[in-house]
Amino acid sequence: MGSTRPPKKSFSSSSSCSSSDSDFSSSSVRVSMDRPVVSIEIIRCMRCAREVEMTSTDSPSMYGMIPVGTGIFYCDKCARATGYR
Repeated sequence: MGSTRPPKKSFSSSSSCSSSDSDFSSSSVRVSMDRPVVSIEIIRCMRCAREVEMTSTDSPSMYGMIPVGTGIFYCDKCARATGYR
């Protein structure tokens, strides 16, 4: 069972495209870099397990959640009941 290899092709090292063809417009690159990366986060009250979906750019207080620590939240009702608020 013999296999034949395709003939080798040689490529020239000189590029046929000019430098202006490969340049990107700085405005088009900047627009895509300025957009914030937004993700959906689910936060829960550590006392009653009330769950809220929010985006990473929103403030938890918009949804009635009070941050107690890093990634730890009370809902407004539980914060009042525990004396945190």
